[in-house]
Amino acid sequence: MSQNFVVSRADLRDAKLASATPLEPAQGEVVLEIERFALTANNISYGMAGDMLGYWSFFPADDGLGRIPAWGIARVTKSAHADVKVGDKFFGYVPMSNEVLMTPVDVSGRGFSDGAAHRAQLPPIYQEYLAVTPANGFDGQTDDLQCILRILFVTSMHMDDHFAANDFFGASTLIIGSASSKTGYGLAYLASKRPGIKVVGLTSPSNKAFVEGLGIYDTVLAYDEVEKLNQSEPSVYVDMSGNRDVLTRIHTHLGDALKNSTGVGATHWDAPRDDAAELPGPTPDFFFVPTHMVEHRERDGLAGHDARIVDGSTAFYGAAKNWIDIQTHAFADMSDTYESLLKGVSPKDGHIVVTG
Repeated sequence: MSQNFVVSRADLRDAKLASATPLEPAQGEVVLEIERFALTANNISYGMAGDMLGYWSFFPADDGLGRIPAWGIARVTKSAHADVKVGDKFFGYVPMSNEVLMTPVDVSGRGFSDGAAHRAQLPPIYQEYLAVTPANGFDGQTDDLQCILRILFVTSMHMDDHFAANDFFGASTLIIGSASSKTGYGLAYLASKRPGIKVVGLTSPSNKAFVEGLGIYDTVLAYDEVEKLNQSEPSVYVDMSGNRDVLTRIHTHLGDALKNSTGVGATHWDAPRDDAAELPGPTPDFFFVPTHMVEHRERDGLAGHDARIVDGSTAFYGAAKNWIDIQTHAFADMSDTYESLLKGVSPKDGHIVVTG
């Protein structure tokens, strides 16, 4: 039986498992069983930006409904494609479902891209499926960490590159909102290695001890301590939370000392957003990872870019494995697992959904 987890595009709280017709491949297509996928705050960001950035278009659903993408590992169970074999495994962007139909193109030892017509106008980075092989950084021991952290680390890596390429916009302090988020502490992990950069984490009071325990932030402040930020230090702010109140307070408090303000995600998905209001200081930017990945591939070459991700993520997993308790959930319990994610979970937890 095929099942899809669907949400209301108008209200992310309204979600359910829905039965669907089992998938069969036409010529040139394959069916993959989604063995496991990760659930993080990043998935909520996909839902929040579903219309704005096209996330609902990757895996279409009935009118008014959406299928939030996730990052996971899938195995080919049916193949009508000469170059993709039953049993082959791939990592990439998958729906919260137990199976998915794809049209592989550009097949190589590296993997393939999904050439389905409905995805033709979407960012090509999200259409790539990496073969689960040692050459791509998969060793069989870190599959869960790959699902939870790989794309988040890629985001962190490109953000770190972006700020370094711009000399941190003349700032000496990097302020990271939602410092307990995995993308947040991935960026802190990398930026903490750059000389002359002070890394400050902002987090909720309940997560402050966890963030301090990571050992990669020079200073950790709770959101109610924003006004303790040093107004004499040129700073940049990375907004992982999407919390407009916190953003406004930072801009107001730092004023001209704030040299750049960049939004990435929306871990505070239910926080008020008044985007029409003007803010003191720099106009906030939005960091869209696929655009930067294309630029870096052009700079480093595909093989060079892949190698940076494999080497960097492998080193990061060595540290992050001590920061994450992996929680495994059955796909049949998806509704309860998703609801708990919306309510907020411990930053220590990493959630993996398995379909078998």
